[in-house]
Amino acid sequence: MFKKSVWVLISLFAVSTSLKAAEASKPQYKYKVPAKLSGDWDVADLQKENVDLNKLSLGLDKILKGEIADVHSLLVFRHGKLVLEEYFNGSKARDTHKLFSCTKSVFSCLYGIAQDQGLLKLKQKVYDLYPEERKRTGWNKKKNKITVAMLLSMTSGLNCDDSGTANPGCSDEMKKSSDWLAFCHDLPLGHSAGTTWTYNGACLVLLSNKIAEKSGMSFVQFTNKYLVDPLGIKGHNLIVGPNGVTGVDTGFEWTPRDMGKFGQLYLDNGMWKGKRIVSKGWVKDSTTIHAPKGEAFGGDYGYLWYVTKMKYKGKRVKEYQASGYAGQHIVVCPDADLVCVMTADGKGNAIYHQEDELFENYILGCFK
Repeated sequence: MFKKSVWVLISLFAVSTSLKAAEASKPQYKYKVPAKLSGDWDVADLQKENVDLNKLSLGLDKILKGEIADVHSLLVFRHGKLVLEEYFNGSKARDTHKLFSCTKSVFSCLYGIAQDQGLLKLKQKVYDLYPEERKRTGWNKKKNKITVAMLLSMTSGLNCDDSGTANPGCSDEMKKSSDWLAFCHDLPLGHSAGTTWTYNGACLVLLSNKIAEKSGMSFVQFTNKYLVDPLGIKGHNLIVGPNGVTGVDTGFEWTPRDMGKFGQLYLDNGMWKGKRIVSKGWVKDSTTIHAPKGEAFGGDYGYLWYVTKMKYKGKRVKEYQASGYAGQHIVVCPDADLVCVMTADGKGNAIYHQEDELFENYILGCFK
């Protein structure tokens, strides 16, 4: 009788422990359909798709438990509708977030619009656009090889590093100068033109300046007329420097829902609500690899977009993303007909890898 009682107690303890373990492993996150806001995105119920909600919830738990720290928002748009929208750490739907270097990918689109209008061409030599520079004392003739495409793929060879390894960075130095164009023209070559990828967003002003000049309007006006207003995005906050030259490596400040509009524009091959914003050809070209770097560096590089492959339904498929300081992401995955937006205030480089893993393993990974 004693042995039987002990056995019962042991069994009850085992069951209790098992239940506690099961309870501990049960996801905290509970899915809810996003709210429909007037004049904004249509919404849909993710539960009506063939998804593993448990896996999705385990991914969101990583944010809730602080395993991925300082995330502000996570939104997923599928088949053109908002299916997941969550905010963290006090952030709200109508809060704007600094895009930081996601601005570069937006500029890629703006360049594409300008090219569609015949204002600039990829094969143009940059110093055919600035021929007066060739007359200066000490001109390096090797700069004659720099093309517009090289500025967009960050292979110009100009000795300018915005990667964070240099302190202060090239972009910061330029913005302290009294003439941003002269700052870029004065940069020496660190590598032969077209041979080496170096993270250089500062010198994109050489292109934004020419778009403004050839369009007959300020670059901010060009941005509003051809992209921001058609997408219904309020505010842009681009940084305008001396002589009206506009920085395009950082500056935009949008809500996550508006960031999703930009991603959807690319997913839909340059169309927004039935209207052509940028050519299908440019969407394809800008998200094609032009500077192979490898996934260890965040992916290969197109024209101001990172390009890589991730797992989706057992296959490796293409995804491309705009990526900004502290964990800002706009990710486009055509095979999944999906856009994902993440904003954060992360510290250090870990946030980029954590968000990529979250997207691949728990967002793409939840679809059966």
